[in-house]
Amino acid sequence: MRVVVITQGITQVLQSVIDSKHEVVGIVDCAPTNEPNKYLRATGRFLTGIHYSFTSNPLSLELFSRKLQIPYYYLRKGDRKNLEKWVRCVEPDLIVIYSMSYLLKENIFNIPLYGTINLHYSYLPEYRGPNPLFWEYYDYILDPGITLHYVDKGEDTGDIICQERVFISSGEKLEETGQKLVSTGIKLLSEAMEALENGSVGIKQQPVDTPTRRARKIKPEEYNKLIKWEDWSVERVFHFLNGTPKYHSTLLKKNSLYRLGFSIRVLDYENCNTSGYNVGDLYKEKSGSFFVCRDGKIYVEIKPSLDNLFTKIYPFIS
Repeated sequence: MRVVVITQGITQVLQSVIDSKHEVVGIVDCAPTNEPNKYLRATGRFLTGIHYSFTSNPLSLELFSRKLQIPYYYLRKGDRKNLEKWVRCVEPDLIVIYSMSYLLKENIFNIPLYGTINLHYSYLPEYRGPNPLFWEYYDYILDPGITLHYVDKGEDTGDIICQERVFISSGEKLEETGQKLVSTGIKLLSEAMEALENGSVGIKQQPVDTPTRRARKIKPEEYNKLIKWEDWSVERVFHFLNGTPKYHSTLLKKNSLYRLGFSIRVLDYENCNTSGYNVGDLYKEKSGSFFVCRDGKIYVEIKPSLDNLFTKIYPFIS
């Protein structure tokens, strides 16, 4: 089966399709929602090119595709006509989506013989939208799931091909949860592609309504306000923090330069009496740095880091 993969970055899911018996005839690199300006992007391409010339290890999806001699397309929002021409040119039997910044238009997803399928990080119809893992951690869901579904005009509303729950522990870090979901998703995708080719795939129609909130993206400045310091137990706050490391620097109540230059690593928590402290504030004592919850403390490590700064100025490197 001839497959086009639409994704962001060099992922295990993409690699699994490449390693399968199917032929990847095209890779579409979906631009991020906040795409860097052309000068930053040009700088990024230059630097990744230098890195590749010395190491033969591609950092970008463009260089990765070039190394494997797979046709590559950089997709910007609104670029539907040119993308349609490109997709028709490579003649896929199936399009697989794993991480995309916006909805694919009908003139694209209807092209392949077997349609277009999407791997979504929730047990649909729960948590439709671009940010399911964030809200699953927020709502303290310990049995999230992953769903492979057909793409239609709606947001994660297409018929379900297969799905599976994944069970996690309270306080489980995002990296561990993500790996569980990726491994399960790769298995589902492999089985579904086999069934599609054999004509034995089964589908389940989704209900119109979702039982949960929409999994919207949030702005960094919302993060601290979303945490219910006064209401949630220390265990629940600890769980949420471990699932949302991307936003930790926003908890540092200093100027932007301070937030960009330092990172927070969540260590552990303890249930204890916190009278005399302001709930939600960050303290530093002999025992270490900690955030105060209504019934305990969450210990963190705060250290200088270039990671946040690098992410800000270099978001286009996959």
